[in-house]
Amino acid sequence: MNRLALLFALAGGCASVPRDAGFKDVNAMARERVGHDLRWDRGGPEDAQVRERVHALLAAPLNPESAVEVALLRNRGIQATYEDLGIAQADLVQAGLLRNPTLGATARLPNRAGGSLEYEFSIAQDFIDLFTLPLRKHVGEVQFEQAKLRVGSQVLRLAGDVRTAYFSLLAAQHLSTILRDISQGHDALSELAQRQREAGNINDLELSLEVDAAQNARAVVARSDGDILTAHERLARLLGVFGADAAFKTEELLPELPDTDPPLDHLESIAIERRLDLAAVRSERDVLGSLLSTARGTRYFPALQVGVATGHDTEGNGTTGPTVSLELPIFDQGQARMARLEAQARQADDRLEEFAVRVRSEVREARGRLVQDRGIVEFYRRSVLPVRERILKQSQLHYNAMQIGLVQLLNARQGQTNAYREYVEALRDYWTARSDLELAVGGRMASGATAAPKAGL
Repeated sequence: MNRLALLFALAGGCASVPRDAGFKDVNAMARERVGHDLRWDRGGPEDAQVRERVHALLAAPLNPESAVEVALLRNRGIQATYEDLGIAQADLVQAGLLRNPTLGATARLPNRAGGSLEYEFSIAQDFIDLFTLPLRKHVGEVQFEQAKLRVGSQVLRLAGDVRTAYFSLLAAQHLSTILRDISQGHDALSELAQRQREAGNINDLELSLEVDAAQNARAVVARSDGDILTAHERLARLLGVFGADAAFKTEELLPELPDTDPPLDHLESIAIERRLDLAAVRSERDVLGSLLSTARGTRYFPALQVGVATGHDTEGNGTTGPTVSLELPIFDQGQARMARLEAQARQADDRLEEFAVRVRSEVREARGRLVQDRGIVEFYRRSVLPVRERILKQSQLHYNAMQIGLVQLLNARQGQTNAYREYVEALRDYWTARSDLELAVGGRMASGATAAPKAGL
């Protein structure tokens, strides 16, 4: 009995929860698909180095990649997600542990005078637990891999959200720059109109129209400043910054179109192979399959304990021998448990197929939007903007020659303003679609972007 107890004690003492908890694997996935290393803030000395790195990144204007790096280092939501690895690692260790043995004691008092006490001690272990240990450990390993895939998918999702928010902020700043220039032009023309009215060259109506146009332009600039604030704070939330760090700067203008897009062939197949969230759903199906196999193997033997007992009878003789305890499956034969697992397994198959269909659709949609948005940006840059600029220039000349009225000139200016706004929005949509396509295929794509010059008016 003492040897058996020592064996159980040694078996239980060998298990421990590794500190890494699969984080290296997640970091490798992130480095390949996002291009940045991750850091798990767990109160170690390396956390100070991470804070210094974040402050260094925020000290300079952020670009898309440095913004993603700050979010991966600073966002507390993703740090909380890393704790799922520790939970899954603990579950894996738990799955590899034997259940604690059962220690029993029995004492029987004599029914007659002069009799002696009869007692017995026993220790027993669940035999089914020993039998299913490899299966349970396999399930735990699959669930651990699933947790790593889910965490990796959340990292990619955060990177995609940061890029989208970043380009939205740049679009708001880009548009505000254009609108501010237009507003300054209106202010100058309003002052000129005031002098022309004092000289008697224009009437009160024309002066009022010019003043109204300048005021409207200033109101549009004020609204654009509000859009910048909203976009800035959305990005700040994703970065996980506050206080002085929330006053970060970014590039001022959206980057222009790259000369070429990444290869757009076979993207659906690439996504099926690389999408971590799809792999996590596939892993969930495998887990349920393993659980179902385990349940089938133990359905009619839910509990079987085997052990040894020792004691003394009423005559003082020592006794030692084996013990067996078997749960009889009379009322509960595992019918409900089997039906539940079978339904969950079929459900997992359907969800996996549905998710794969969704992945393929997301890839096609993002690819189509990327191609379409590139065409729209090129159309505006090649055709719409030059035409609007010529219309405004000719309208100004005709107005100076008193061949058209102020209303026609203001319409020409508004048309140019609308064209530049739509151009910036199309450029923003292109970069958003590109970020969405990277997320849809499961990782970053080659980039060839260059900084855009300030749009001329």
